[in-house]
Amino acid sequence: MLTDEELRDLFSAYHDRELSPERSEAVRASLAANAALQAEYDAFARMLDGLSAMAAANESPLAGVSLPTSAAESSTAPAPDLLAGVQHRLQKRSGGRFYGDAWSRLAGIFPLELIASLVLIGLVVAYAAMTMVSARPAPAAPVTAPVTAPR
Repeated sequence: MLTDEELRDLFSAYHDRELSPERSEAVRASLAANAALQAEYDAFARMLDGLSAMAAANESPLAGVSLPTSAAESSTAPAPDLLAGVQHRLQKRSGGRFYGDAWSRLAGIFPLELIASLVLIGLVVAYAAMTMVSARPAPAAPVTAPVTAPR
């Protein structure tokens, strides 16, 4: 019989069918003996299934791929793209405000680099203009003849 902590540590491997048949049977027996941990495992499995469904909801080439049902199948099947699935759902729920406009996907960070470069050029030009003003020589004072005092 497994302890509660050992059982919790094996939830993911048990759900993904990565355990040996003997170890899997031990987890199954421990879950059957403890209703609280069975409920905890069921909540864990629902969460993972929800994440997998979110990844599968993405409109990508992987959208039609069924999730693996065995450990052997999971090693050969492509993993669903969870990030793309989450971004797709955010775009859908936000009405296109997030991850939706084609410009940001196509242009990437280029417009920000362009704006930063233009600001930097403007600062260099302003600095150069300010230093050139102070570098001009002062106008020469008119030369006058020395004044002599009368005798």
